[in-house]
Amino acid sequence: MATHTLTLHTSEKELTLNILCFHTAASNIAIFDDAASGLKRDSSPLNHLVMPSLLAEAERSGGMTAELRCRIAQLIKAMLPQFDAVLITCSTLGPVADDFSVQDRVMRTDGMLAAALRRHTGPRVALCAAESTLAATRALFCQPGSQTEVALVEDAWAAFKAGETTRYFALIAAAAEQAYQQGAVAVALAQSSMTPVAQKFPAPRRPLTGPHLALQACYDLR
Repeated sequence: MATHTLTLHTSEKELTLNILCFHTAASNIAIFDDAASGLKRDSSPLNHLVMPSLLAEAERSGGMTAELRCRIAQLIKAMLPQFDAVLITCSTLGPVADDFSVQDRVMRTDGMLAAALRRHTGPRVALCAAESTLAATRALFCQPGSQTEVALVEDAWAAFKAGETTRYFALIAAAAEQAYQQGAVAVALAQSSMTPVAQKFPAPRRPLTGPHLALQACYDLR
């Protein structure tokens, strides 16, 4: 049975943003909470909704179908009155954010990551772990004339789904190192679950990650 986790917090601070992080993996909760703490911009906790069944459905279909996309959009639309911003943290479901207007404040984590990667001149690589997100990630990162390559880290997603976190991170770190050795000037870890791998690299060549960039964009909405 799918687990739906919705944690709501009420802030007494007048200027505090009420942000919902929409996940498909519970492990992303800690990643985004850590990113929020690192930014030190807001004392209120984030709200988290975890719906792994949506990603599982997309994986069974080889990607997000039009019907699933519509259903997710309707779900988010129903929750909009409760939050100041909704952040879709799953790369596979991220394109749903494009179905909303800027005023709705529905954003995709990898959107800010793609923008940050484009600021680097030269060969760039965006790494993915789940095959179901390849189409959405390529559409976002590989703009016309872009020097960005989207690459799948083989066997990484199987390790993640098996709970083999150490192996998952090791495979991603090896892929990032290989990208640098092959001439990439910048590497982006396109899925939020990859974020901890960045800390394995020294600051001058640390892979880009999305959670802190996405939360910063939310805080800038004030």
